[in-house]
Parts: sequence; C-alpha cells; structure tokens
Amino acid sequence: MIKKAFFVTTLIGLLVVQAMAQGYGDRGQGMGRKGQREYARGRGAGSGGGFNGGMNALVASLPHEELSEAEMKGLFQMREEEKLARDVYLTLYQDWDHQIFKNIARSEQRHMNAVKTLLDKYNLMDPVIDDTVGIFSDPKIQNLYYELVQKGRISHVHSLQVGALIEDLDIFDLKEFIQTTDNVDIKTVYQNLLKGSRNHLRSFVSRLSAYGEVYEGTYLTADEIDEIVNSPMERGLYDQEGNPFYPNTGW
Repeated sequence: MIKKAFFVTTLIGLLVVQAMAQGYGDRGQGMGRKGQREYARGRGAGSGGGFNGGMNALVASLPHEELSEAEMKGLFQMREEEKLARDVYLTLYQDWDHQIFKNIARSEQRHMNAVKTLLDKYNLMDPVIDDTVGIFSDPKIQNLYYELVQKGRISHVHSLQVGALIEDLDIFDLKEFIQTTDNVDIKTVYQNLLKGSRNHLRSFVSRLSAYGEVYEGTYLTADEIDEIVNSPMERGLYDQEGNPFYPNTGW
C-alpha cells in the first residue's frame, strides 16, 4: 500500500511537470529549456523521442529499495538481452536493408538505456563492457547472437521470423522477472519494455503475414501470441502494474 500511494503521489507530480513543460516546446519545437523539456516528445531541440527524458525522471523519482539477488540477475540479463535484440536487428538491417530492423533497433537502444538507468541508480556493474555490435559478456547470449544472425541471413522471411522470436523471448523473460520483483521502479521499467516488445512482435508478425507465414511462438504459447498480435498497438508510459497513465508520450 505504501508503494502504491507513493507512486500515485509521484504520478501527480510528474503530470504537473508535464503540463508546465508543454509551454516550452511540445514535440521539441520550442526553446526546450532543460528542466521544462524533460517530458517533451523531442524533435530537434527536444529531448529525443520522449523516451529517456520521461523514463529517467520517472525512475529517479521512485523509491530506492533494497535489491534481491533475483532482481539483480534480472537487470543484468535484460540489459544484455535488449542489446541482443538491438545488435541482431542492426546486423540484419545491413544484410537486408529493411526499414523495420532499423526502426526497432532504435527502440531497443532506448530499452537498453532504460535498464542502464536502473543499474546506475543502484550502483550495479554494467554487464555491457563492450558496446560493439555482436559482443556480449554472457556466453549464452553470445552464442544466441551467432545463431540468430545465421538464421536471419537465410532469407528475408527467416529474418522476420528471427525478429518475432527475439520479441517472443523478451516477453517471456520480462513476464518472469516482473513476478520476481517487488521494486516499483524495476517493475515500472519492465512493464514499459514489455509493452514495447508486444508492439515489436505485432510488427514482425504482420510482416510475416504479408508473406503468408504464421509465427506460432517458441517461448510463449500460440494462444498468447494470438492474443498479443490481435490487439492494437500500445503507446504511452505504463505504471508498475502495466496500466497506461500517460498515453501521449513518445514511449
């Protein structure tokens, strides 16, 4: 109850900040003073897509709580798992020159940044020692990168299947990690990453459908995949329970 009350109080404060910010360049087109553009959409002089400004401020405003071993493990894994997605998509974009990979790779970078915000908040070591594309600290993720890139290079359809599989994995792991944490800030970030992965899965499955292909799921069940892809795209910041509370942000 204390966490919920704190989150509601924080949310009210953030919405007030947003209302003040809109006078200084909604969508990043105004003068964009640092404190007042925090939650702006971010084109040109704005804060860059509306993701990191809003999320960084939100994470900083939520309580600093004790971390369990499971929570630390989850943060380390999701930091590299989001890098896996980014790196595979960047590589496949170079191979196939398909815009979907470039667009979603950009989103995965923002996901990486969101997890890094939590690592910094709790003074945890960043497992991404080398940010070079295709380099990972976790041997399992390193091998998975090679396997996915190899499969994605077989054909354009295979590359889209790889994209769907990566988002399938992300959703599966995020749902597991949400169940093992009670920290409001971590759950809030995970819920927003989860929403992003659902959107990415919808995009890849839609492209596969255009080729007459169906993605049935590798980690999630076929029913879970269907439920996601047959629901609309999602926007805005989500709270720790996965409920949208600010739908007009660039998230």
